[in-house]
Formats: sequence, C-alpha cells, structure tokens
Amino acid sequence: MRGDVRMRIIVSMTTWVKRICQCEPTLLDILNQDRKPDLFVINLDRENFPNGYDDLPEFMKKLDRENENLEIHFEEKDMHVYEKFIPTIRRYTDDYILVTIDCDTNYPKEYLTEVEKNMEGYDWLCTFDDVLTRGQECVYGPAAVRALREEIDDELMKNVPLDDHLVLYVLAKHHLKRGHKTKCRTSDRQAGYSFRRYFVKTDDVSKLNDTTCEYPKEEFIKEYGYMHKRGIV
Repeated sequence: MRGDVRMRIIVSMTTWVKRICQCEPTLLDILNQDRKPDLFVINLDRENFPNGYDDLPEFMKKLDRENENLEIHFEEKDMHVYEKFIPTIRRYTDDYILVTIDCDTNYPKEYLTEVEKNMEGYDWLCTFDDVLTRGQECVYGPAAVRALREEIDDELMKNVPLDDHLVLYVLAKHHLKRGHKTKCRTSDRQAGYSFRRYFVKTDDVSKLNDTTCEYPKEEFIKEYGYMHKRGIV
C-alpha cells in the first residue's frame, strides 16, 4: 500500500457439507470486522452441494441477502487444502490482499486491521494460533497472488495433491518477501513444517516424521521431481 490508497482485501473460505452448519460464527466474525473486507468469497463445490444454493443452511442464505460484499460460488469438484483459494485468484485478477481463513475459527474484530498493517512492505505472511485454529492460514499480497495464479494450474494440482508446500515453493521461486505474524496469531508450527520440508534435502525427508504432519517420502520425491520438471524448484 502506498500513500492514502487502501488496497482491497478479499477474504476467501471454503467448507464442506458436514461442517457448513458450524461456520456461522466465522462468517459473522469476518463480516463484522473493524476493517470490513471489500469482498468475502465462499467457494463451495457441487460434490458436497449438488443442488447448489438450495443446499445452503438458512443462516448463510440470510447473510448472503444482507451483505453486498459476500459472494458464494460453486465449483464442480471438491477442494482440498491450498486448492480452496484457487477459484478466487482465477476469478478476480486485479490487485488485492487475499486472506484465507478456516471455516471453524473465531476471528477477533481487529484481525483484518492487523493483517492490513502487517502486510505493508511485504508480499505475504502466515498466521496461526494454537488456541483458535487447527490449520494453516496465509495472507497473500498482489505479487504473491500473481505468482500463484501464474504457476498453479489444474495439471500441477493433480500432480502435487493435498498439501500446501507447493504454495511455499512458488513463493520462494518468485523471491517474495514474508511479513510478520499478526498479533492475533502466535505460532508458525504448521508453516514451519512446510518450510523445513522445502529446505531439507530430499534424502533427509524421513527426518521430518517427528512433526505433527507426516508425509510419505516416496510421494515427496515424486512431487519434487514433477515440480523440478516444471521449473518451480
């Protein structure tokens, strides 16, 4: 952000059929932020919601009617981990800050204010709180969004499935500068795991088995080889 020009903030979230009825508090937290999101995008899929809008709980339909900055979109297939924000960065191609969130997390009212402040001068940051969340959440500035849009396509997602380290490879390849955590988040445990996976030699991947996430060495080598072929690593 430069001068008095405020960068647009897009918040992106997905959920699935067994959890959607539990996400009302998260939606209310984001819609009632001190710094309102310019756009709050919910990406759902027709595998979980075959009837589209008709399958949504009433509270979500009500929030959709009452909030002009809330958009609900339906993709054809289920989305996993980092895939959840791919429809968002393909759909909106202007410059903005992309905030990815978990559907079962509580967010303090100052969360987006902290995100906006801590993104100044940086390209991306990772936020995590051991008390409030059980998954990784990242914030991407315009340069990071452009890099991810450029690198990640359907073929790549098919060959590098179900893990977020591909995103970190792309960010590293483009030499994007990582910002500080927000005050609302206090730990980088999950992000640190992916970073260690990135910097460790392939032969030493087995040393990562003591982390909270396990990833088969054979699959890592396969994905590493594919990304090397694509020029990402």
